[in-house]
Amino acid sequence: MDTLNCLLYSSQLPQWWGLEVSPKGQCGVQKFMVRLLTQGITGVIAVMLVSFFPLGKATAQGEGIAEAICFEISSDNLRELSTIINRHNLRLRNLYTSVRCNGYSMLQFAITAEAEDVGRMLTRSLPPRMIKNDEVDGVPLLRWAESTGYGSSPIVLAVRERIGPVSAPF
Repeated sequence: MDTLNCLLYSSQLPQWWGLEVSPKGQCGVQKFMVRLLTQGITGVIAVMLVSFFPLGKATAQGEGIAEAICFEISSDNLRELSTIINRHNLRLRNLYTSVRCNGYSMLQFAITAEAEDVGRMLTRSLPPRMIKNDEVDGVPLLRWAESTGYGSSPIVLAVRERIGPVSAPF
């Protein structure tokens, strides 16, 4: 009976594994090795599937959310922007440091897109130190706005009110 189980079990394996039916005394060892091999391969395949596919899906979903956020900023649609943030249970502070629209932060993009409502909401919602630390190629936000011609923008005026006077570096 033991030999029969061993023969049936080994005949179900692919031939390229190189396992053959061994003498009667070694059947248990062979079953153990076959079981170990199949579980090992199954485990590796499962880890690969779990590792690769959800990561790609999450990244694609994150990129889609970022694109939607940038689109709503460019269209100055405060209601839809709030809906996206709430629907995905996101925090504006986390988004502000991670989302870039055409290489700009969300506030800089609102300035370039002249999205006053969204820009003012971002200015009100973000901590002043986060706005002060916002830089474009190493240049602070207010200096960037002055040098690119956005110094008189209503959003930049709201930023100045929010963060107070900015001292020049020595």
